[in-house]
Amino acid sequence: MRVMLDDQTCPTTATTIGEAVAAAADQAEKDGRLVVEIRVDGTPLTDEDLQSSDRLQTIADEVQLITTTIGTLLRDTFLHAAEALVDADATQRSAAELVQSGQTAEGMRALLGALETWGGIRDAVVKGLALAEVSPDDVVIGDQRLPDAISGLQDRLGALKSAMIAEDVSATCDCLLYDLPQSTREWSVILAGLAQRFADA
Repeated sequence: MRVMLDDQTCPTTATTIGEAVAAAADQAEKDGRLVVEIRVDGTPLTDEDLQSSDRLQTIADEVQLITTTIGTLLRDTFLHAAEALVDADATQRSAAELVQSGQTAEGMRALLGALETWGGIRDAVVKGLALAEVSPDDVVIGDQRLPDAISGLQDRLGALKSAMIAEDVSATCDCLLYDLPQSTREWSVILAGLAQRFADA
């Protein structure tokens, strides 16, 4: 059985898929790299496969682990979050326009999509920094502090929630068109700065 770590052969006496994965993953860790994908005979190994002892005890012609560095992974994470932020901004503006035109149900669906995206962006930043062992309190990009951006977003989302509960169309639209865009600008600066920081690293 051939065991590959990226494009390099990984010397091992592994006789099963599970043993091959363990050996290659151990070598990747020693090299300071993170495993992002496992392929068995060219087919990705799923999380379910990794939990299946029967699957791991089988054999294959080739097991390949694809790796990356923490810096590259985090750069890509923050770049993707920045792209998602652009989408969230467009969606929340569209939601406001729909609500203003009386299409409340459609506007609420768009709004929920934007809020879900915001949650994903915030989680990506917090988890990414945790992986890099960087405290959010220490992140300052230009004149933007991440703790301030987080608390500002929470405050604006809280105000939006209150306006929605009160069924106050005017206040809801003001939040979407004037308040949340301030968070968009703050987070855009932070995400660009973080992506650059880890690209340089």
